[in-house]
Amino acid sequence: MSLNFRDGFAPIVTTSGPGNLHYFSYGSGVSADVPVAGMVSTAKEGDTNFILGFSYNYRDYAFYWDGEGPAFLRRTGQETVFEPVGNSWSNASGLPWGSSEVILGLNVATQAAAAGNNGG
Repeated sequence: MSLNFRDGFAPIVTTSGPGNLHYFSYGSGVSADVPVAGMVSTAKEGDTNFILGFSYNYRDYAFYWDGEGPAFLRRTGQETVFEPVGNSWSNASGLPWGSSEVILGLNVATQAAAAGNNGG
């Protein structure tokens, strides 16, 4: 399991203002599974919390926020961490499988565009 999803906790992205959170699941360990890109929107003027999920069929996850205000990743559990969130598929935040690190500046633009489902 990804160390970013452990002990019953999942990463939470907190956003400010209206916008879209884009999410990309890729690096499938099952040949039949294709990468999936999607998006969830909020029109709320204040803060919104998005809980990031995962699937055992994928090894890596990336996400970015294209909203009016800032966004940050918040993890709880053993420690509370606040990290900035990327703003495009070429500057995304990443959650690699088997790591407790969050990568900022991950370039998954080509893979996300090929996945479709709002990935571009």
